[in-house]
Amino acid sequence: MAGLTAMAAGLMSEARASVVLGRTLCSFLITGVLVYIGVFLFERFGCRDMIDETEAAMAELAAQEKAAGEELAADAADGRAETDGGQQHAGTAEEAAEPGNGFEPLQADSLRRVVGSDDSGQGDTR
Repeated sequence: MAGLTAMAAGLMSEARASVVLGRTLCSFLITGVLVYIGVFLFERFGCRDMIDETEAAMAELAAQEKAAGEELAADAADGRAETDGGQQHAGTAEEAAEPGNGFEPLQADSLRRVVGSDDSGQGDTR
């Protein structure tokens, strides 16, 4: 990316091709050295442990997702996916409608009705 930026800047300034290539090479080398120093510092000051922990967590998450996908595929093959999903969803809705958790489902009587004016051509929207 640094090389492309240097090339674009050189071409826009109408510099000679040798100058553009020289600047591109310098920016590429400087960027490479900075990345190398950054990686060296990360490994030197113990950030490698943090990276290893993150990679382990990502691998564990991927294994869980794979197992869930295989279980879902097995349920779909057995024809149980629709009935189990519907029962699970109904249970969740029943839990959400309990009065103790602050959720109240919308009722048709509690909704506000909007009535348009007669000159708008819409009439009554009830």
